[in-house]
Amino acid sequence: MTADSASPSGSDVVAPQLVPVRPEAGDPLGSARPAFSIVILTYARDEVVARLLKALEGHLGARTDYEVLLVDNNTDAVDRGVWLRPFARAAWLKIGFNKGAVARNDGMAAASAPYIIVIDDDCFVQTPDFLDQFAAAFESDALIGAVTTGKVLEETMAVRRDLIPHTRKDVDLSKPFLTFRIVGGVMGFRRSMIEQVGAFSAEFFYGLEEIEYAYRIVEAGWKILYTPAIQAVELEHQGGRRPMSEISTIRLTNKYIISFLHMPFPQILFNYLLFTPYTFIFYRGQTSVPKAIAAFMRWLARRDRSRRHPIGRAARAYIRACGGVLWR
Repeated sequence: MTADSASPSGSDVVAPQLVPVRPEAGDPLGSARPAFSIVILTYARDEVVARLLKALEGHLGARTDYEVLLVDNNTDAVDRGVWLRPFARAAWLKIGFNKGAVARNDGMAAASAPYIIVIDDDCFVQTPDFLDQFAAAFESDALIGAVTTGKVLEETMAVRRDLIPHTRKDVDLSKPFLTFRIVGGVMGFRRSMIEQVGAFSAEFFYGLEEIEYAYRIVEAGWKILYTPAIQAVELEHQGGRRPMSEISTIRLTNKYIISFLHMPFPQILFNYLLFTPYTFIFYRGQTSVPKAIAAFMRWLARRDRSRRHPIGRAARAYIRACGGVLWR
């Protein structure tokens, strides 16, 4: 998802347009809901998302137990709904401006299935039966509210250890495990969890919004499952992206906000002290720490910002049981 913004303000904001792609075909499921809703968010990546949709078409084959919802953050007049015609049931959501990552929420709100799969427009699923694998993951435990998946390198299909949904990076990624983090790209959510917890926070246009969501999920008593049975290649396509120095600075600001909102005391102090130099080193000095701190202070001064709500004792115990540490 891009870190670039073209958002209108005030009365200029309009509701997204939901356009059925094949109204002449009627509803292939009749009155029945689909089992899966596949939500794809796109911006400034037409060539890539067209390839992604073609790959999904091959995976889904003759299935009819799904719907595809393409959430379009582009500002032009291109009809991207025509790309969805090969699918049994699909709709195009024209947002009208670049709303950022939170536009996923529009697709999730329009979804009608009990399992909602959210895919970024540059993330290619490598598992043909990925829908069945998501269903198996959710059905393994009624408290599984979210499922996060594995990432592999496109050239070698080797596991990407830089995209691990855990604070420990030495976990065994060949086996499923309960966790407290979500890595974006290809994610699954249980509808009943979303109805209780809500969707992604509107505080974040781009960057680390999955981490913030994960805090709220585990605080509400739900579990997050990592499964290696679903693998994806994330291209990290540069379409619509800002320079890395800006992206890394935005991510640091967002980490300050997320820690303030959800991290308990005194762990929050260790986080602020240690995560800042870690980010600076990880991005090889491209992060502007003063700009990140200034942006955080501006957010902190806002009257309409979210209130601090540190995770409670049960969530802290869950994170420790997963092998995590609270200060990270």
